[in-house]
Amino acid sequence: MGFGKFIFMLGNLFTIQRWNNKPAIIKFSEADNAYTTLLISFAIKDKFDKTIEESVQWRLSRVLPKLVLSDISLELKERVERFSPDVWNEVREKAFLDLHKIVDESFIKKIISENQSEYDKFADVSTSLFEAKVNGKIFDFETPINELNEKLEKINLDNKDELMNISKTIFTIALNMISMTRWNRVHRNIKTTVAGHSFIVLVISYIISTLLSLTDEEKEEVIKRTLLHDLPEAFTGDVITPTKKKTPELDSLVSLVEKEMFLDWVNGNPGISYLKKYSNIVSDPFDGPLGKIVRFSDYFSALLECSLEMVSGNKEDVFKDAFFDFKRKLKNFTELDLSDWIDEIEDLIF
Repeated sequence: MGFGKFIFMLGNLFTIQRWNNKPAIIKFSEADNAYTTLLISFAIKDKFDKTIEESVQWRLSRVLPKLVLSDISLELKERVERFSPDVWNEVREKAFLDLHKIVDESFIKKIISENQSEYDKFADVSTSLFEAKVNGKIFDFETPINELNEKLEKINLDNKDELMNISKTIFTIALNMISMTRWNRVHRNIKTTVAGHSFIVLVISYIISTLLSLTDEEKEEVIKRTLLHDLPEAFTGDVITPTKKKTPELDSLVSLVEKEMFLDWVNGNPGISYLKKYSNIVSDPFDGPLGKIVRFSDYFSALLECSLEMVSGNKEDVFKDAFFDFKRKLKNFTELDLSDWIDEIEDLIF
């Protein structure tokens, strides 16, 4: 069904830069933005015992067309819509038609939704606002900041000040993950952040969960485990797997430290104290059958990053070696045969 090609296309989200018509202190990729928005949605919705799957589906409905179209600036989009309100819907529909040539339309419809809750709208707009404010400390972002503040005012939610405090707390920690480059020991042609990688892992795990016909409750847990699986790196930095595996003692100690630092962060921010119930998931996101889906999605995302380096001409042996190492590991995922996906990616790079 073309899932390998589809996942390979997800690599575009690492290279699509937001606010690309402005100078910036920090360049946020589309993958960075998608992860941050979903993490904020999760934190807000969890407070009110709301599920997160629909948030993922709505985000995918917005992100997937960009695999074909790249990004469109907010100012351009809004000005064009004043002349022709339906134009972007037509453009998006044509982008989806291109995607349907790769993955069946029936499957795409299972993983997207046009339903955007007010909570998700708040997370979406507040993430963009925080991005603009970070770069607005040096450069002129006054117009988008004003426009985004106006959008927030129109969102129909109570306790916006409380929600904004939650969003700020989450964005601050996500910003650490956006600032960390993966595979930072070696030269990169296509740099990926911990946040961007986490979003790709989420998409892959959601695809697998859908193909395996997991229950709604199981999908919810997979999504939460994926969102949180690399969150500790916001506190500890990127401790690479070879370092962790030098001794069993170090690996277990790192998990203990990650849990402790997560709890310190939660306890130090009373507005998100309800998240402390996820401390075990944070310290061991790959535990159990559902954690296994996250683990192998993590492997597949890493395989994708290796393939992107190779196809871009990076001659570092580490990426070729790692590609085949992850390929071997992925064969141990007996719940679903991923070999066709890997073959499709190999055909693109070799």
